[in-house]
Parts: sequence; C-alpha cells; structure tokens
Amino acid sequence: MATTLAQIHLKAPPKTKSLLQMAAELSGAANLTDYILRAAVARAHEDMAEHRTFALGDEAWAEFEQRLDAPARDLPALRDLLNSPDVFDAVSSEA
Repeated sequence: MATTLAQIHLKAPPKTKSLLQMAAELSGAANLTDYILRAAVARAHEDMAEHRTFALGDEAWAEFEQRLDAPARDLPALRDLLNSPDVFDAVSSEA
C-alpha cells in the first residue's frame, strides 16, 4: 500500500541549517529531513501531553471531585438530540 506524503517547507538561516545537518549526521539519522521530523514529532508529543494533564491543589481537587460525583443536569435539548435518529440510523433502515 503506497503512503502519501505531505510536504513541509522550511526556511532557516545558513548557520542553523549547518547546525542541523551536523546534528543529523552525529545522531545517525538517514538525512536532514528524517532528523528534523523525528525531533519535531517528539516535541509535538511533549506539547500535546502538556495539554492532557493538569495539576490541582487539594481544595481545587476536592471541588473537581465533587462536581464529577454530582448528578448530571437535565438538559432537555441535549436529551432530545441524543434520542433523535441520526444519519447512521437513516442509512441502516434503508439497507
């Protein structure tokens, strides 16, 4: 199965490119693109992880737990939406 690739174009000062090329060679990367992509993907994972976790103090954590444990509010419009047929129901009934 062929994998399609998207292009990413970068412009960098010559000194930055030289630095990256030297680092790529020292790291054993196949080429500069491989080196930059590996570093960028690793950093992207770190940045994403920062937004998936959060820390709360004791008081804020207690309030957070209280809200999680509280009964759900009745939202009639949401209930109606969730109980109405969706596009998949329409397709499956036609089959």
